[in-house]
Amino acid sequence: MRRAEIATPTIDAILEGFFLERVVCAPRVSARSGAAAARPSPVMQRRLRSLEIRLRDYLEAEGERVLVTGDLEVLASERQFDPGGAFCRTMRADDLLFALPGFLERCVPADLTDTRLQLATIDALTSWLLKSGLINPWGLECTLLDVDAALRRGRADLRSRRAAARAGT
Repeated sequence: MRRAEIATPTIDAILEGFFLERVVCAPRVSARSGAAAARPSPVMQRRLRSLEIRLRDYLEAEGERVLVTGDLEVLASERQFDPGGAFCRTMRADDLLFALPGFLERCVPADLTDTRLQLATIDALTSWLLKSGLINPWGLECTLLDVDAALRRGRADLRSRRAAARAGT
């Protein structure tokens, strides 16, 4: 008997909810201290919005690389009607997960603070997808390992760039 698949929200809805929670919602409780953490500063909110835009732009430009034939057909049909934002409007959580390693490797910000924020946010997004039940880790172990490997490479690169910046000053 084939297991019925539960439809997940589109990437549009996922990213909107995730970034809304990170940028404007009520303060969160800090895991370290147990105290309520302050909302992000306006500067950090702008950085998070910029990251969301970069991620969406990447998904629209490169996301189709991770799709199977049926999804490519759906995307092509949607783009005929309205090309702007078609990938995020039609694809789902697993497609987002498949695209994250490429985003981490190809869209590295020049600014070290933006890079650190991007790595932390994509790590949090991956955890959020799992905790919220939007993706089932069974069968996606390799993809989750790919995301983790891209995060580790990104952190190593960030450490190297920080060391080079300190050595240059």
